[in-house]
Amino acid sequence: MTQVGVELIVMTVRQRDLEVLLVRRPGNEWALPSGRVRGEHLETRASEVLNTQTGISGIRLEQLFSFDREGTTHVAVTYLALIAADRYPLAPGDDIVEVRWCPLDDLPSLPAGHAEAIAYGHDRLRAKTAYAPIAVQLLPETFTLGELHEVYEVVLDAQLDARNFRRDVLAAGVVEEVGTARRSGPGRPARLYRSRGSDFAVIAQERRPAGRISRLNVSTQRTE
Repeated sequence: MTQVGVELIVMTVRQRDLEVLLVRRPGNEWALPSGRVRGEHLETRASEVLNTQTGISGIRLEQLFSFDREGTTHVAVTYLALIAADRYPLAPGDDIVEVRWCPLDDLPSLPAGHAEAIAYGHDRLRAKTAYAPIAVQLLPETFTLGELHEVYEVVLDAQLDARNFRRDVLAAGVVEEVGTARRSGPGRPARLYRSRGSDFAVIAQERRPAGRISRLNVSTQRTE
């Protein structure tokens, strides 16, 4: 009989690194937050697993893919979520020794299939960031355009012209000013913005500037 489980790929950006949330179980085994489905709705079970194992709740989950683990009778339904790490304190569950953010380029040894799922989630994230305003989910509620620019560069792994990026984001209507500013160094305080909507959806107004970002990303990859 095929067993069905859920796995959670939760990503964030910290100090210019894209990181994924992992849990450490007894026996020093690192893994994605995961658990078996016991008859519940899949997304309900995924939210429950994430909360009980990491302490995170109330975030948007996107069903990513179903992985048929080779050589087993286990099907894993994987969900992807993007969050600002500072907004969600971590709290290990009863059967979890530790919860930690780990850079994608420095992952510990993982169970079969988990590294593959993370790589697939990363590819989907980069592709969707190029055409939809989902990167704002990786930021606090209010942020500067410089912080948004940095997140896009980290996720797309590409250098984006700051002036053009600012112009395109404002023209697209993806963000709006909140009427306050923040000083983070010499010079004038930077204006603060918030998202006008951070769903996983294409915003028609953004297609032109996002297309430019996408083309730049492809060009950068070809020259590597």
